[in-house]
Amino acid sequence: MSSSSPLPAEPLKYPSAASAPDPERFTVHAWSQPLRGLALAARLVALGCLPLFSGWLVMDILTAGLPSALPLRGLGLGVALPWVLATVLRWSAHATAEVEATQLVLALRSGARMELPYDAMESVRPWKLPLPGPGLSLRMKSGRAFAYGLETEDAAPLLEALGRHATLGEAGSHALVRYAQERHALWRRRWYHVVGKHLVYPLLPTAIIFQLNQRITFGSPFGEYQYFGLAAYLRAFGRDFLQVAPFFLLAACLFRVLVEAVSLLAAWLTPSRARGARRGAEWLGRLTYYVGLLALLAARLLS
Repeated sequence: MSSSSPLPAEPLKYPSAASAPDPERFTVHAWSQPLRGLALAARLVALGCLPLFSGWLVMDILTAGLPSALPLRGLGLGVALPWVLATVLRWSAHATAEVEATQLVLALRSGARMELPYDAMESVRPWKLPLPGPGLSLRMKSGRAFAYGLETEDAAPLLEALGRHATLGEAGSHALVRYAQERHALWRRRWYHVVGKHLVYPLLPTAIIFQLNQRITFGSPFGEYQYFGLAAYLRAFGRDFLQVAPFFLLAACLFRVLVEAVSLLAAWLTPSRARGARRGAEWLGRLTYYVGLLALLAARLLS
């Protein structure tokens, strides 16, 4: 009787569990009501003091010929310090929003994590006042708002992800969401843009005015340097720069207000043309600032 060797047992196969899709992650700023109120107050103080003390500085220059110390201190205390405070608060509010299958998870900079089930959400509403930036409020079915508002420069991708799991109401088509989306796409704000626009570019008209003063007063481009030395020459250039820079700063603030007003109005009235209106307003503002002001200065000097 021949013995047959037993067949090797096949490994048992279990149905593989469906792997959960990776959550979609978005960088946001999570603001509690007190911190958002403090940041909003700091921004408003800076925005209010900027035209006040810049205008004061301009009037001092026009009447006395020299900038006085009080408006310069006002610009430092009333504009620079609130701006630094708002920047620090915004840094502390940095967070990550994770859109999972059943809930929204908010990871704060402090390490805390909050889970918000979609079943508990009623709607998402854009902030009525887009400060310290455009943002969203999460309304709960209990009638209360979620403890943190989410600031995001472009809310459209986050709303699209949330819309696959939760009811958002009419947030996706809201005018402020369109306004913020076009603003994020067409207005790039980097530190070197600010430095170039408000510090480097005003050096050009300053140099023109300074050289005219040198030629008229001392008869040559380096007359003051030859008579009184390098320190006096640089001080004279600094005085001219302090006379020119506030004018350009005020003009830039005025043009920015007009650009944002036109863009917001276009988002409300003609949603389909919001991007074109923003692009046209941005280019017109740049052209007026970088070309129009120099043309106005040249006309003034030649008159």
